[in-house]
Amino acid sequence: MSAFTFGFGGDDIDDQDVEDEMHDACMDAGMRQLHIASKESHDGEGGVLIEASQRDLDEMLSTLPSQISYNMLSINPQSSAPGPPSLTIPRREVFDIRAQLMAEDDADTNENAELISGLEKGDLKPTVYEGGLKTWECAIDLAKLVAAEEIPSLLSDLAEGERGDVHVVEDRPRRTIHFVFADYNAAVLRLVTVPNILLTWHMCLHRLNNPQDSERSISSNTENGSDAENRPNGNFLDSADADEQPDLDIDHALLSNFRKDLHARGISLSFVSGAWSPAFVDLALPNCPPASPSSQRRRSHLLILASETIYSPSSLRSFSETLLSLLRCGRGLGFTSTSASTSSPQVEPAAEPVVTDKNTPPECKAKALIAAKEVYFGVGGGVDEFLRVMRDHGRREGQIGGDGFSVKVRAEVRNEGVGRVVLEVTI
Repeated sequence: MSAFTFGFGGDDIDDQDVEDEMHDACMDAGMRQLHIASKESHDGEGGVLIEASQRDLDEMLSTLPSQISYNMLSINPQSSAPGPPSLTIPRREVFDIRAQLMAEDDADTNENAELISGLEKGDLKPTVYEGGLKTWECAIDLAKLVAAEEIPSLLSDLAEGERGDVHVVEDRPRRTIHFVFADYNAAVLRLVTVPNILLTWHMCLHRLNNPQDSERSISSNTENGSDAENRPNGNFLDSADADEQPDLDIDHALLSNFRKDLHARGISLSFVSGAWSPAFVDLALPNCPPASPSSQRRRSHLLILASETIYSPSSLRSFSETLLSLLRCGRGLGFTSTSASTSSPQVEPAAEPVVTDKNTPPECKAKALIAAKEVYFGVGGGVDEFLRVMRDHGRREGQIGGDGFSVKVRAEVRNEGVGRVVLEVTI
């Protein structure tokens, strides 16, 4: 099986090099085209895609080692408008991920060999490994935009909803926030995503209990002009020096507090691995039953974040179809019929207030932010190809009033090499 490599050196994107343009993406000419429906490559040679499936949080937590090594990454929002300061977040060290992969590898089957190779060389192999063990530069672009604009906007919307309304039923359920994390490889969710969530929760809890540490960290970042490019590590715990973080000890008490605290805050997590598909949509948004005019609609907000998902032409169609299905679900478009489906799914999160005036249904907001290079040389993917596939899909679905979706550029990064963008997609 041929491999796709971004041509990086080193273990991961060094924080100080986040803004440096990486080598142009390249792909082996023999890369097989994959088909989402048949789960086979067009040339008929294997290439079986991993089917979408739900991953259990408790099961993944149970596989964590007794300690996690991590570093700190600063995300500078880079916004001209007043907003939050730089965010400093922890992420698991690449060497720590590699150590766990090697410790778990079976000498007879060597089943982790492809993941270890991808971690060390940065190679992507279609249907085998899609690069989720590392941090790619477009993810940093996306994080900066979210930190600068999306988080303040979302918090404002949440605060607006909490003020109450005469049309709102008083005994409504608590507001909840549900996060769905997805990666093609289940190992990425287990080895990277879950540990990073745990690390971030632990850091946030520490800062809530020790606000002086947070203020000192922000002040230090501001004075030193720190961001992801020139200051790889931030202050986390008092025992950590400027360049090295202490390992986080994992025990039953920590994991129990983690679960209880998320529940108390109305935060729920779910995890989906596998390929883009209708099954993926059902797993990601399971509470989207077919809507009817008599259905009670609740206001909801759906924000989809994706990075480096449009590099391969072979997966553009399946990604586009999945994306549009998720957006339709998020908008609660069960009342809008299309030629593809007579009843698109509708979002009914228990978190939101029920509006008693049926003539003024609550607003359901849904959008996607897609971070990518404008073109992936030698691959065929990129922004133009992605938009072409989206338009083709919209026409096939018989959308009224154009393509059935709108796209605008939310952020652009121009360096010496290929430009990068963050697109906003809505329907």
